[in-house]
Amino acid sequence: MLKNKLNILKLFIPLLFIFIYLIPLNSRGLWSPDELRYAEIAREVVVNDNWIVPTFNQLRYFEKPIFGHWFNAASLIVFGEHNFSVRFSSVFSTFIAALAIFFLVRRYASNVIAWLSAGIYVSLLLVTILGTYAALDSVLSMWLTLAFVSFFLALDVTHHKHKFGYYTLAGICCGGAFLTKGFLALALPVLVVLPYAIWHKRFKELLYYGCWTVIVASLVIAPWGIAIYRADADFWHYFFWVEHIQRFSGNNAQHAAPFWYYLPIALLATLPWIFFIPNVLTGLRSQANSPLIKFSILWAIIPFLFFSLAKGKLPTYILPCMAPIAILFAHGLYQAYHNHANTLNTGLLALSLSFSLILIALSVLMFTDKLPFQTSEQWKFWGLFGAFAWAFLCSVMARYVVMFEYKICWIMATFALLFMVVGQVLPNKTIYSKIPGSFVQQLQPLVKQHTMLIADYPSTMSALNWYLKREDVYLTNSGGEVTYGLSYPDAQQRFIPLNQLARRITQARQKTSVLMMIRELKTLPVNLPTPSKRIKQGRFMALYYDRQP
Repeated sequence: MLKNKLNILKLFIPLLFIFIYLIPLNSRGLWSPDELRYAEIAREVVVNDNWIVPTFNQLRYFEKPIFGHWFNAASLIVFGEHNFSVRFSSVFSTFIAALAIFFLVRRYASNVIAWLSAGIYVSLLLVTILGTYAALDSVLSMWLTLAFVSFFLALDVTHHKHKFGYYTLAGICCGGAFLTKGFLALALPVLVVLPYAIWHKRFKELLYYGCWTVIVASLVIAPWGIAIYRADADFWHYFFWVEHIQRFSGNNAQHAAPFWYYLPIALLATLPWIFFIPNVLTGLRSQANSPLIKFSILWAIIPFLFFSLAKGKLPTYILPCMAPIAILFAHGLYQAYHNHANTLNTGLLALSLSFSLILIALSVLMFTDKLPFQTSEQWKFWGLFGAFAWAFLCSVMARYVVMFEYKICWIMATFALLFMVVGQVLPNKTIYSKIPGSFVQQLQPLVKQHTMLIADYPSTMSALNWYLKREDVYLTNSGGEVTYGLSYPDAQQRFIPLNQLARRITQARQKTSVLMMIRELKTLPVNLPTPSKRIKQGRFMALYYDRQP
């Protein structure tokens, strides 16, 4: 029987990963601003063979260190410039994090619970979204997961050689996390590991080996840290004060939100497993003394509180909390079910009810014409409806199958169809607002080698960069996230104030054609020359000016 349990998990979880994380990657366009930004930065690393100073439209871009861009650049080299390659680093990072969870849990529990932990992790809603999206959050979460796993193993083993090896690995992972996102990667492990070491009377050990871990992390960071200082010494000032101090705690913190911001985010992030929290808590009572459970609780709660206390907040920040949550859910569900058979029924009923309410809401919105689908897009509605119908069916099947592992597989599969078809069922209204690929492709025949390109914001700039393979786009209206890069003397001419836009276009037309792409600019300057062509698609608009010698 145990062999059959393992067989279904060994077969189902890899297939689920392939169908959710790999097959749909190329089926939807790149989103603006994040995916296009990271795609373009990686492309410039490769094209300019500049592996030290991150640039965006050939402007210094100091918001993040270099490793995530290296990762993306390597993917572009291997797979070419495709949507798949832009997102592959997130998929690979999610896979490595799941693998680390699997090996950790297998060491301290059964193979079944190890597979459950990995499977729950890759099926958590937040993990799935970010694991198939081109951003650096999954890469950071991978490094932090590896670091936490290494620290726990280091504190648990007794042999000096093994301890030294795990603390060394922890230092490497902390260095990699720092090179991905910065000082945050050093703070989180300390905040979690220190209280755990004190709790288990390992403080002296942590102090002794921790110094070595810091040295290893420093050795990992130092080569690029020195290189970027020599190439552009201002990086560290901007990165430390602006991107860390001001962003998270200053009065002008970016994305400021109240302390409770992450509570509803966490509920959504842990779908579809959130309905089983009572079962998890019941199951964990019998494992309260387990070191892995204690460590996982600290690993989940302390980063959550840390991000809640920070003034600047984004939903993606709590991704590092998902690995320990998966471990806790796997242990709790397994124990609850096997100690109290069929105790998952209440959670499964709530899950089925939620999907049925979504189906009813979609039907009502459809018949009242409140959905953002045009008449020609009715098939998209039915695709979306079918994805949630599949989720409802999975929740029903999970309730009626007998074997626990089959129940878990059906729960894991609830969102599978939705993620497989999401690229096809997005409303045109969304595509024409957030995915500019098809629009820029319409503009491509108008653009010659020396055509002057102007964008009204970095999000439109990145679309021109990536799809037209140009790094000389001028900005107007707002510098946005590249304002700092535009402040350098050698880049100031790349920004055109709105009151000078008409004059610059008129001057440029004496030598070449001009194309301006607009998304954020609400009102055009009244003195702009009459364009030769005006092209519009949703929120995107382009003004094209022929050359007039």
